Amino acid sequence: MSRIFKIVVALALLPALAGCTPSVAGTPNLTEYQAVSDRYFASAFSTQRLATYETVTDPGRRQSLRNSIVLGAIGTIDLRYAKFVNRLTQESQIVPFGATVTSISLSTAGALTGSEAAKTTLAAVDTAIKGGVAAYDKSILADRTIQALQKQMQANRNRVRSAIIAKLSESTLSYPLELAMIDVNEYAAAGTITAGMATIDEQAAQNLAVSEDEKVTEIFKYAADEASVEIRAFYDSGSPAARLAIEEALKREGTNLVSFLNNGRYAQSRRTLLTKLRSLPG
Repeated sequence: MSRIFKIVVALALLPALAGCTPSVAGTPNLTEYQAVSDRYFASAFSTQRLATYETVTDPGRRQSLRNSIVLGAIGTIDLRYAKFVNRLTQESQIVPFGATVTSISLSTAGALTGSEAAKTTLAAVDTAIKGGVAAYDKSILADRTIQALQKQMQANRNRVRSAIIAKLSESTLSYPLELAMIDVNEYAAAGTITAGMATIDEQAAQNLAVSEDEKVTEIFKYAADEASVEIRAFYDSGSPAARLAIEEALKREGTNLVSFLNNGRYAQSRRTLLTKLRSLPG
């Protein structure tokens, strides 16, 4: 085996070996704690406790038992989610880049063997370097995508979790266990990649719609006035009636919000609209 081949193979193994170091994992070993917590939370919504819930008639005890069952289910989901996120992060940061570089390096090693090795050495090494950079760029892009998904998944989970906990103060008549478990299932689904991607896509579509509405397509002298500021405040207030009145005015003028608020030609229309907005109830 040639010396060059040995060197290249050694370089190929570096990413894989680096991925095995304890510091890369980024999390302490909580195996024992997680095992105990897993058993505890699982016991909270066991078949026996569900059966007990059906036989309890005291409203206070029934509500307490429902809350314990629901929180136990949420705790189990949280443990599973933590493991999932940790594994997802490690895989996205270590495996793709290391595997790609290893493959490129081994392919290079093949090119360096044989009678023409001396002639192809520089070209092969150059291929390895360029391939490694491309793999790194793809890895960074994938890592950022995963980070965005994780943030959105956690935001989805926080929203559903908060809604569930807020309802636990209600009686089992207004918030029965069956309805609570439906919400718990929604909580579990909120922490999936599919849900994260769907929410990101929905937000992107909303942002695009807003940007299209406010896109400037004409050159005009900036002439915003006090009416512009007040109309914008009505628009941002979230009032359905105010938003509808503004959109109707934009449609009549055949323009978008930015032009309407800042173009001097719409000054009179702004004053007319502002009078209408001020007269709206609430």
